[in-house]
Amino acid sequence: MVQASAILLFVLAAASVAFAGCGARMLLADNRLRARLSGRPQRPGQPGQTSLRLPRLFMARGRDREEIEKKLRSAGMFGSGALVTFLWLRLAATAGMALAVMLYGLIAAGNPFAHVFPLFALPGLTYIGAKYILQMRATDRERTLTAEFPFLLDLMLMMLESGISLDQCFRAIARDEQVAVPHHARLLAMLVDDLDRGQDYQNALDRWAARVSVAGARELAALFRQSLFQGMELVPALREFIIEFSQRRVTRAREAIGTITVRMVILMLVFFMPALFIVLAAPPVVAIFDTLRSTAP
Repeated sequence: MVQASAILLFVLAAASVAFAGCGARMLLADNRLRARLSGRPQRPGQPGQTSLRLPRLFMARGRDREEIEKKLRSAGMFGSGALVTFLWLRLAATAGMALAVMLYGLIAAGNPFAHVFPLFALPGLTYIGAKYILQMRATDRERTLTAEFPFLLDLMLMMLESGISLDQCFRAIARDEQVAVPHHARLLAMLVDDLDRGQDYQNALDRWAARVSVAGARELAALFRQSLFQGMELVPALREFIIEFSQRRVTRAREAIGTITVRMVILMLVFFMPALFIVLAAPPVVAIFDTLRSTAP
């Protein structure tokens, strides 16, 4: 009787989730139809038209919202609906984990609520771990862009020394250098699109530096602005910037090596020194015990 009621509860919960999904799909289609009939432009990031409004309980607010938006930009997600999409995916992953635990309890013990602690712990860890996964993706993207940045600087210097303008340099890298610097070529293509849509160079370069978001990007954008608006000669300034940037990279590499050395010393003290003490001190200790045992009456 208890097993039958547990199965019935699980079936009702799964049916509720299915009906909620169908209702959300119908609501989304209704929002699209209303937007077309009213003649308003459709904006995918706007919650009232083509995307579902997230419940207020699960909305990110204050510092948490700013942190998630910053991580989304660092991970390369610049769309207006990136925040809402991430929140929906996090909520869906949490609900999916809860349903998976309930299904496991139903199969293993005949009761979807047999494992109470995992039913609350695993969805909670999924909800919290979504931000860490986003941070890992942002860190990986930052590492990739940082590795490509010196090659981008060399390409820019070579093209500017050949006599082309800065705008032609941006367009050439975005169009022809997708193999050498694929990630930066995509970001420069977005910069070119901003310029083609009528944005001025100052705002477009600021947006490009915010998208790149690695060490040296804002300084390079400021250098380009000085060359465009103040008449500074760009090639010598860019050459000096590359030299300074290389020196800073060497300094950061030395600091990282120093940090790794300290970690290795700590690891050696924790793992190697006890074994070394055992090897060195074991024979004298054994000899002392043998002597005491032999002299005992």
